[in-house]
Amino acid sequence: MKIMYVSNNEKYRYDTPTICDWNQLPSLFTQKGHHVLGVGKHELKSFYKKYKEFNPDIIIVDWIPASVVPLLYKKLGLIKCPIVHTWGDYYKEMMTNYPSWLTGFLEQYTVKKSDFIITVSKYNQKRAQKLGKRVYYIPHGVSDVQKSTNINLNDKLLVKSNLKVVYLGEQSKWKKTDEIIKAVEGLDCELFLIGETNPEFIKLKYWNTHFLGKVPPEEVRAVLQQADILINPSNQDCNYKFFEYIRAGKPILAYDDLPRYLFTHRKNAFLTKDFKAGLRELILSPSLRYYMEQEVKKIETFSWDNISEKYLELIKVHITL
Repeated sequence: MKIMYVSNNEKYRYDTPTICDWNQLPSLFTQKGHHVLGVGKHELKSFYKKYKEFNPDIIIVDWIPASVVPLLYKKLGLIKCPIVHTWGDYYKEMMTNYPSWLTGFLEQYTVKKSDFIITVSKYNQKRAQKLGKRVYYIPHGVSDVQKSTNINLNDKLLVKSNLKVVYLGEQSKWKKTDEIIKAVEGLDCELFLIGETNPEFIKLKYWNTHFLGKVPPEEVRAVLQQADILINPSNQDCNYKFFEYIRAGKPILAYDDLPRYLFTHRKNAFLTKDFKAGLRELILSPSLRYYMEQEVKKIETFSWDNISEKYLELIKVHITL
């Protein structure tokens, strides 16, 4: 099977798999004997030439700028194979460098004009269904490449009786990282942030905030499993960290909105808009933390290899329709 993958990356590399990233899928497709042609955003000018030469069975498009070009060619009748859009993000909310009316329009156009949709977001799945689209939910995978780590959070605790609260990922106001830094002030916990340190947030830190910096991807789960509470303040139901948190099997505190598509409050996660109040309740409720930990372990996660098979099964069905 010949798969053309059009992305918003600078230059798409489908031959070098990465850990904990959707970009691993095309590499897995090639390992399973399929032919993949990756097209980055700077190659869109030659998209149709590449399409004619490669003659794919299907085109997978990701992100709005990468989606519009092949869809326009299909509208002109120049593309005959199916186009599937992988609707992973909330474009209108995230692409703040552009007018919201424009990103909103392009988001709707992309979803409506694609032959079908695959999404990692149950929220986006519901939106696509309302638009009358054929849509399939496939979650993010988690990496099976894991190693032990020399990072010992207990050794870093300034007060040995404090609970360890761990955050993984981008440190930005969009992700509400500043809000959780402020939330831990005065609580019997210490916050550990994994990921590239945002200098702006160092100014906000209290004595009980630790910036660990980048941790090798294969060591991340070993750090997460040392936590008493894993926290994700962003209003998303589809970011990678949720699935890594679930695989780590520790109590999760998340924002009370879109994460409800993944979790049930006070069962397999604690959902709140008041992070300080939520942390305080979890700190004072070891029985609730234990219950949530047992429940979150019941949520099924999949390796990236499993996820690649789910994609290929859907693709095979649709190229024969």
